[in-house]
Amino acid sequence: MKKIFKIAIVALAIVATGAATANAAFNANLSVGSTGADVSALQSWLISKGFAIPSISTGAAQPGYFGQQTKSAVVAYQASVGLPATGFVGPLTRGILNGSPVVGTTPSTSCPVGYTCTANPGTTPSTPSTGSLAGTDGSIASTDELSQYSDEEVGEGESDVKVLGFEVEASNDGDIALKSIKVVFDPAANASGDSDHLDDYVEAVTVWMGSTKIGSANVDDFTDNSDDTYSKTISLSNNPIVRADATEKFYITVDAVNSFDSSDIDSDAWTVGVDTVRFEDGSGVVTSEDTSTDIAAQELDFVSFSTSADTELKITTDSSANPTADVVMVDDSDTTDNVLLLSGKIRLDGTSDVLIDRFPVTFTVSGTATGLASTTGSVTLKIGDEEYTESVSGSVHNTTSSTVTFDNLDFDLGAGKTVTFSVYADIESVDGVLTEGDKLKASVTSSNRELVDAENEEGDQLVSSDKTGTATGEYQEFRTEGISVTLVGTPTAESNDNDAADTGTFTIKYKITAFGDTVYVASLAANAVTYAVYDSAGVATTSTTIKGTIKNETDTTKTTVGNYEIEEDSANSETFTLTITVPNGAGDATDQYYAALTGVLWDLSDDTSPSTTYSSNLDEFQTPTVNLDNN
Repeated sequence: MKKIFKIAIVALAIVATGAATANAAFNANLSVGSTGADVSALQSWLISKGFAIPSISTGAAQPGYFGQQTKSAVVAYQASVGLPATGFVGPLTRGILNGSPVVGTTPSTSCPVGYTCTANPGTTPSTPSTGSLAGTDGSIASTDELSQYSDEEVGEGESDVKVLGFEVEASNDGDIALKSIKVVFDPAANASGDSDHLDDYVEAVTVWMGSTKIGSANVDDFTDNSDDTYSKTISLSNNPIVRADATEKFYITVDAVNSFDSSDIDSDAWTVGVDTVRFEDGSGVVTSEDTSTDIAAQELDFVSFSTSADTELKITTDSSANPTADVVMVDDSDTTDNVLLLSGKIRLDGTSDVLIDRFPVTFTVSGTATGLASTTGSVTLKIGDEEYTESVSGSVHNTTSSTVTFDNLDFDLGAGKTVTFSVYADIESVDGVLTEGDKLKASVTSSNRELVDAENEEGDQLVSSDKTGTATGEYQEFRTEGISVTLVGTPTAESNDNDAADTGTFTIKYKITAFGDTVYVASLAANAVTYAVYDSAGVATTSTTIKGTIKNETDTTKTTVGNYEIEEDSANSETFTLTITVPNGAGDATDQYYAALTGVLWDLSDDTSPSTTYSSNLDEFQTPTVNLDNN
């Protein structure tokens, strides 16, 4: 049935209000989502007439976007002049904004689609339910389910979980406005032990057009049918129009109950479908379309919160920040604070935040130290911007490998976020309990990981399978006097062609820096370094034909016993080149070799044979592999 619009009262309103602006001409319909100059002009006019749009009025947002605040202002204006208060700026509202038709009490000769216009002053105009619809013979051309929404998981306590999606295409004969849809839930495939009561799983059902909510219903309003299905025809609002020859997407979402009975979700198999769509065309005719065949019912799976959130806590070493094995200069009488032992990352996958409350770290000592307490009195864990410190007790941490548990952290980690963590120690003085050359490292092991206390948003502990990875630190060696060694450039390897057998030449350049005192290194490779040559299987060769030489690139001056003297401080660092020569056939049938620097010998006295070995960070001092054939 067409609606009767009493034009006189609107005509009087037109005379009273006048055009929106002397320059603006509103020729297009405007609604939520519209943008551009017409929207800006509309917003300016509404504000000038006292209809507030807070974000625009206060300057918090720029004009030009038709949002919910603009819609509210339009609704208020339409109600004030007796127009249908829909928030849709269609022909009627635009007529007033444009200042025409200005007709006293004479009916306009132009009547908007969907209305029968008569002059009848003094009565209230009837309100259209759909706004302006172009054409009079619009219909549904097709309905199809969206295949990406199939067997969706719904976790306990979750809201607005999409369980079904479908498209509606309008014919090219005219626009259509959806009035309602019939939603059906079916437990037919449930196991015998699962509940067939929808309210044991769902609290509410919502219908969406794109990102706009257009209808909802509580589960209590659904009909429990004789075939055990649950159905509800949900009335739609917010003007869900599908324009002629266009397609719009619609979605069904559910709000789950806060807690499922575990026996109800072990083998449940509900489906959700849309059986009927009712729509109105531009002539006011309402039609019901059977969509049960075109929109296939989709299965949904009700699961525990942790399962649906798919939460996984991943621990890894932060390779870009984790300290390499090295020598750390410490004080002989005072504590050396905040020595970095380990850097790592914690990543949280899934859709649930977690609260981390307990984080264990294992510390391992080497050298003469008998336990953690022999090297440090306190250790610190930093996660993100938070910092937690634990004391080390000799009676508790008196073994070479002991665990410190950082407790009561109360640290929130958001879903999908990654946070860095670091472990530090305050190293005791050599005059106290520390001994020169003692070493310490920190790691988060698989055993530590198992004991991490992490709860999801529902307060449930993450199980072992939800926590993965480890983070491993390297030994830090503590000395008041000694050397540090750094790689210079990139090690090289080359094969020198020889008629009898090729010869391999391996070159490694490194820099020695002394701290705390002057040190001495030998000028002969046999007394200055340790090195090794490995075959393709990683087995060190023992051939006596392998030769090594070193060259001081900085200063060739030697002491009376043949050592190089290196004074403390980085300004006095000296660079050396180790050259290793390997003949073919030194131990590998496939003739594949690489070389590595494994140690640097030094001493505080000018002895003929320096006896202290530096080997802390030499893992990277390794050459490429070359082939030494017999051609």
